[in-house]
Amino acid sequence: MSRLLILGATGGTGAALIRQALEAGHEVSAFARTPATIPVPHHERLRALRGDIMDAEQVSRAVSGHDAVLSALGSRGLGPTRVYSDGIVHVLRAMKEHGVRRLIAVTAAGIGEEQQPALWFRLLVKPMLRNRYSDMLRMEEALRRSDVAWTVVRVPKLTDGRLTKECRAEVDPSPPEGYLFGGTTISREDLAYFMLSQLESEEYLHKAIVVTY
Repeated sequence: MSRLLILGATGGTGAALIRQALEAGHEVSAFARTPATIPVPHHERLRALRGDIMDAEQVSRAVSGHDAVLSALGSRGLGPTRVYSDGIVHVLRAMKEHGVRRLIAVTAAGIGEEQQPALWFRLLVKPMLRNRYSDMLRMEEALRRSDVAWTVVRVPKLTDGRLTKECRAEVDPSPPEGYLFGGTTISREDLAYFMLSQLESEEYLHKAIVVTY
């Protein structure tokens, strides 16, 4: 079993990652500015770490001693943000410092122009989320320049649906049929399941993939 550091631990995907990782027998550290808000009950193999992703020293302390990092970082609001890009730079530096190799990170469907999403998506969704999407792209670029064993998981609309273990993945930039063209979703539980399944896999190393049903 592995020692996992989960970023974005207070969100729905982070909580699903924590629960499933514990069920699989991993040791889990959940990194959050307010650990008390992590929506997972106390567990003997769960450690809550207080810290800010924008603080390089706090991130370094958190990364130390782990085998892999799973990032479900998110930003609030629609204004300019550097949470994804600056945060991942701090994580990458800490991973190099402490010899941590594996990183799996979530971004969003449609952030790359190569995906050619539907007209309504380009005209309505992308302008509304342009600050978040731009920062996610900067995050992906930082990963591509790094020498860690990274995988980027680009996801469509997330739901609170049940765990099915029936999700599929394809290498970007060739999304599955119907991807981004209305109604495509994946549950946070299935996203977490897929991310954890990649810890010991090299199938998608150094690749951005789309995951859906």
